[in-house]
Amino acid sequence: MNYYLFGGADSTPVASAFAPEGTRLAHELISEIDGVSEMPFEFSLVKLTKEGDGLIRSSDLSEIKELWIDYLPNSLAWPLFSERLKVVIEENLSGNEGINWIRAKINGGGEQRIYFILRFSKMLDVIDVQKTMYVRGTDRIMKPCFSIDKVEKFSVFHKPAHHSLWKITSGLYVSEKLKKAIQKKKITGVNFEKTLTG
Repeated sequence: MNYYLFGGADSTPVASAFAPEGTRLAHELISEIDGVSEMPFEFSLVKLTKEGDGLIRSSDLSEIKELWIDYLPNSLAWPLFSERLKVVIEENLSGNEGINWIRAKINGGGEQRIYFILRFSKMLDVIDVQKTMYVRGTDRIMKPCFSIDKVEKFSVFHKPAHHSLWKITSGLYVSEKLKKAIQKKKITGVNFEKTLTG
């Protein structure tokens, strides 16, 4: 069984959901929204275009072919999913993952849509400690290696992280079964990268 790092596709121009100016940093927000089921603010769509080594932000969305992709990039770098993608994930969970969802209102192109942020309620034990690469002298993971015996219980999981960074993370990993289900439904804006298991 293979497992994959699951993320957004790298393409521009793309619509990206931006939190309001002055919003706290993503890692600070995690504890602030602990226990809530809806984001305390609304996001706005902007156009991001790659230019040189950076990204140019614009409010002109007219060039974008598909505004509402299923895995929506955003200023917090969180997993922000359409209802369609949320349903595919829910239909393929093992029941051991301990996930819940935060509703997020996104405004753009003259309409508002509801998206969902995936949040873990417990830190999952998934690492093969012997084969994982750590920053020398610390327990900070440079390159994870997941234990097949541990991850086979999950359809979606995260690597361990300090503080509460594991609760909402862009570092999501999925099983082959979930990957195939996502691809079968032609979910947009996604990318899969095979990960190391031992």
